Amino acid sequence: KNNLKTFLANKEEFADYNFEASGLSNILDVLAYNTHVNALVANFALNESFLSTAQLRSSVVSLAEGVGYIPRSSTSSKASVRLSFNSNALGRPTSVTLPAYTKFNTTVDDVSYTFQTIDDYFATDDGTGFYEFLSSGGSNIVDLYEGTLRTKTFYVGEYIDNPVYVIPDASLDTATVTVNVYASATSTEETPYINIRNATSIDADTAVYILKESPNGFFDLSFGDGETFGVAPSAGNKIVVQYLSSSKEAADNANVFTAVESIQLTETASAALNVVTQTISTGGGEVETIESIRKNAPFQYATQNRMVTDADYSALILRNYSNLIKDINSWGGQDNLDPEFGA
Repeated sequence: KNNLKTFLANKEEFADYNFEASGLSNILDVLAYNTHVNALVANFALNESFLSTAQLRSSVVSLAEGVGYIPRSSTSSKASVRLSFNSNALGRPTSVTLPAYTKFNTTVDDVSYTFQTIDDYFATDDGTGFYEFLSSGGSNIVDLYEGTLRTKTFYVGEYIDNPVYVIPDASLDTATVTVNVYASATSTEETPYINIRNATSIDADTAVYILKESPNGFFDLSFGDGETFGVAPSAGNKIVVQYLSSSKEAADNANVFTAVESIQLTETASAALNVVTQTISTGGGEVETIESIRKNAPFQYATQNRMVTDADYSALILRNYSNLIKDINSWGGQDNLDPEFGA
């Protein structure tokens, strides 16, 4: 304000004004206030334009995505178990499938939680009526994830540039998301899409989806351009998204699980699942913090999704397990007293 008064007092038309007692004083107050506010806004805007100084989560998330880093969502607590059952029923099947989203109940601190499988598992009769469920890769470890199964359905309208579908759930665990596209609203034949983070190569025919946090804390689902960057759903298609909405760390430390339903073997025979806990539930957590994003994003960008240097290992391990790891050090062979390069 003083600078404005000094400037105007030097003008010939204002030479005889008493700025303290005139109406100009009020005008100068407004001008000074407006200038101050504009300076603050400019300062805030510039701060929000850089990853190292941004304070709003929406700004930090957006800037991180600009260097290819997708912040971690909320995570479901996960437990590992072995599942089996015995049956001497006549006409029992040779093999049995345990479908995805089979439910198991447990309690933590007297609060009930539901854990579920997110993949199909398969069991074969060993000849004595004993069945043990295995993954498609042959492992007998079955992973159970805590959360409520939710489904969101979208219908694709006429094509517009970069259509985005909003999933309004801030507790979504992106690791449990499945996306299937159907040719029409009544079609039963599905085309599964994979997360772009899990794609090793992408061309015009690759079915990938992009899931990222939106400024309001929900999640935006989008697809390729249908030309060079993955195939895109077309008008009339139906998109079905299934995921688990987690209770985060509240469901950690569960160690006793009970199957909600029995295995149906024949029309009249069923068997109860035997559940043996291998590891108690752990890993539930909130969305990645602003400071974690600020720290990890530059290293992830430098790594470019490769694992060559010791810093690359740190960056990728933190990307996948930052909810469990607070800090990490990696040692490269080049740092040995007797260097061993490439190790």
